[in-house]
Amino acid sequence: MIVCLVLPTQRYLTEAVGDASTIDRIAGYVRSLPDVERVRVICGTEQAAADLSALLPTDWDVRRCTDLQERSVLDAIIDACVGDDDDVIVAHGDLPFVNVELTVRLLDRHRTYRADYTFADGYPVGLAPEVVNRRVLAHLAGICKPEPFVRQGLFPIVLRDINRIDVETELSATDQRLLRLVLAVDSLANLIVCRALADGAPDRIDEWAAHVARNAAQHRSRPRFVTIQTLEQEVHRTEYSPYPLMRTDVTAAGRVMSIDEFQRIIDELADFAPEAVVHLSMWGEIALHPDAIAMIEYLLASAALSVLVETSGVGWSDASRSQLFAIDDQRMQVIVGIDTNDPELYRELRGAGFDEAIRFAEEAIEHLTTRAHVQAVRFDRSESALDAFYRHWKERTDNVIIQKYDHFCGRLPQRRIGDLSPINRFPCWRLQRDLAILVDGTVPLCREDIDATERLGNALIDGVAAVW
Repeated sequence: MIVCLVLPTQRYLTEAVGDASTIDRIAGYVRSLPDVERVRVICGTEQAAADLSALLPTDWDVRRCTDLQERSVLDAIIDACVGDDDDVIVAHGDLPFVNVELTVRLLDRHRTYRADYTFADGYPVGLAPEVVNRRVLAHLAGICKPEPFVRQGLFPIVLRDINRIDVETELSATDQRLLRLVLAVDSLANLIVCRALADGAPDRIDEWAAHVARNAAQHRSRPRFVTIQTLEQEVHRTEYSPYPLMRTDVTAAGRVMSIDEFQRIIDELADFAPEAVVHLSMWGEIALHPDAIAMIEYLLASAALSVLVETSGVGWSDASRSQLFAIDDQRMQVIVGIDTNDPELYRELRGAGFDEAIRFAEEAIEHLTTRAHVQAVRFDRSESALDAFYRHWKERTDNVIIQKYDHFCGRLPQRRIGDLSPINRFPCWRLQRDLAILVDGTVPLCREDIDATERLGNALIDGVAAVW
């Protein structure tokens, strides 16, 4: 049996999680597995390979991949195999709680049913590896895309041709996916959660659900998603936005967050929540901000922060549009909200700017490729045109987002097409993960609190850490 551990980042590997570091815990995990012939660790840089070689057992093979994309990682896994029928355990190497008992269950199921690929479902991310047989790896390599090898591992690749692959699943007794826990030390936020759960962490996999439930308050560590309103002005007044309830004329010029104020927030975030995703702009069209590009570039100058630019595609100058598309950084993603390909319906839903929005989206896909997304909000007015919208853009990109209509806690009319709300409500995960900052620095309890009736403070006065 071969064990392959993928390590995109190593920043927190040597930090203590309970009584041992993650790297020591991973070494103990591998030692506890039966019949391991070879261990390969896959990382992204020469420096990382050198650092890991000094920390890991000497008989482990550390291999550097030039880009840690799907195909290069698959090639490194294939190269680690000894025989044509090897079973390979694949996991990220930053998982302090990856479970031996669950791994053995996966191996038993995999071998009993002669599966090509076996995974666990319903558990928090980080408790289970994947198991794959050597005989299917070449096929998986052939359907890889030029995209990074992600936290979900092989699963997104398997899904592309799942009817040709024999798949087995080990199901959790209780579905814990809605907790959105990632038990990995890939960020400061997740490291803090892992440290909190280390005390009393069970060896038995069936005891983990109760352990996680007992420590629910510890799941809130640092913000993972920070949405910032950089200005008040929009280019469109849309029916599904609550913004007109907050500001009578949303298309009129209004307050603008200065570049200095923005930089102060980013500086604090870089220290307090260094791997957070920063969303621009909570309300207001980012294209209309005079320092939009400078804000994005300043944010990306931070070591680990990422930026999600959400725009209508309308209002960008030729210069700023060219500068945006020239940013070559995987940490920047761009969402273009279009809603429909029908110019008449677009005019009804949004107003002017259809041709400009379409052109912006097409150029974004051309220049940013997998970092560009197109989006439509699904509600009663747009439903009839959604299929055409999806089919049109799916021919150009895989990144088509159909966003659910949000009535903002009843402040807008209920216009959803179908209601998938759970019968028994569960706590909103946004309170656990998100931070919303208005143009003057005010921090409401939640983005849904459009009147900011529950205020946590002011990020520009009190500081990011204090309001969180």
